[in-house]
Amino acid sequence: MLTAAKARRIALCLLTMQVAVSMEMYNTAFSGLSDAEAVRQTGDLRPQIASILLWLTLALLSHLPGALRRPPDARHLTLPALLLSWAVLSAFWSDNPAATMPKAAALLLTNYAAWRVTALVSVRDMFACIYWTLAPLLLASVALVLFVPGIGLVQHEWQHVGNWQGMFVSKQGLGMVSAVFIGIVLLRIADRRNWLDCVMGVVAAACLVGSGSRGAGVMATVAVSCLLAARVHPRLTVLVTGALWAVLLLAVASITYFAATGNPSLQVLDHNISFTERSFIWQYGLSLWSGRPYLGFGLNGFWTNPDIYNGYLQVHGWVLDNFHSGYVSVLIEMGLAGFALLLALGFSLGTKLHRLLRAAGRGNRLSLEMTVVFLIMFFTINLTETYLSRSTNFLALLFTFLVAKVFQAQAAQPVRVAAGRGRLALG
Repeated sequence: MLTAAKARRIALCLLTMQVAVSMEMYNTAFSGLSDAEAVRQTGDLRPQIASILLWLTLALLSHLPGALRRPPDARHLTLPALLLSWAVLSAFWSDNPAATMPKAAALLLTNYAAWRVTALVSVRDMFACIYWTLAPLLLASVALVLFVPGIGLVQHEWQHVGNWQGMFVSKQGLGMVSAVFIGIVLLRIADRRNWLDCVMGVVAAACLVGSGSRGAGVMATVAVSCLLAARVHPRLTVLVTGALWAVLLLAVASITYFAATGNPSLQVLDHNISFTERSFIWQYGLSLWSGRPYLGFGLNGFWTNPDIYNGYLQVHGWVLDNFHSGYVSVLIEMGLAGFALLLALGFSLGTKLHRLLRAAGRGNRLSLEMTVVFLIMFFTINLTETYLSRSTNFLALLFTFLVAKVFQAQAAQPVRVAAGRGRLALG
């Protein structure tokens, strides 16, 4: 007979496989793809199919008799549910339903499964799976750089030749994985020091620096700095709220600038800053979005349009099939309505995290701190990379899992700010 304890152990095994399959794309030396195929979002369907099957298995596991001590709470998830519903519905008004409908179905299934998983495992369980899966990947990345540089170092991108990529398809992939791992390992060390965490912290830092991924470096710095400040003095937990809100305001400001000025890059004094030519993509997308501002092009409905794709290719001679900004992606694909829902979710999330941190006091708050660090990092990295609204990427589904945990915790326990010793309901 299945019990909650057995279901949890099975779920942890499936989640560990999920991290390995869908955290980031692997180096082309291992995936069998060409470099040209690797830069396309749909270049390799195998990890996506495996991810969907694993999430489906997790969802089915959560429905088996005896698997859950209590069902997941959905009563206070109005904002996350509205954003997900709008993303799925947007597929119906795209110009290419054959490309948008499968992604909408996958998005609905995987997000539903991530919500069901909140009743199977705790936040600590989830981050333990991430830690023990990423640790060997980072060690292997260092080994490739040292002993097989033809695979471990970037070879074919003239702007990034010599940067570390290790086990992953790009320096950005290695940088993102390293930043997430650093956030986890620093909190583990702060909670309970051991030699393995210290060694792995050095390995992850080396990978982050070697990758040269500036976005990942900023992401890790912002998240950890805010949390350390909050540990020094509880009143500084306002920095956590401020960090999330500041990132959202920065996203709005940058989009407004490019949409209003029509400039293909940010002009500061005599310098044109293109963020490694990402701003060319943003400007192209925003110039076409102005014709469909309220509803957008539909989920996955922009780059799958051959006229739009080839139009960019003809102008620039290259195309990545990727907005390189989660915020621009939401705005263009889901319109102003979807973007407004995302902003509302972000601001509400910052407020709830602030209240939970103040109520948690100084003890037994590792789960909450891990949640805070990841959410700040996630909102930050979406300024220059696209993770929002992805249907199978593990980081996008981890975002869904943690958002559901935060809203459920806020609803489950009244927060007594004055006492500063409310019980933490974040499981």
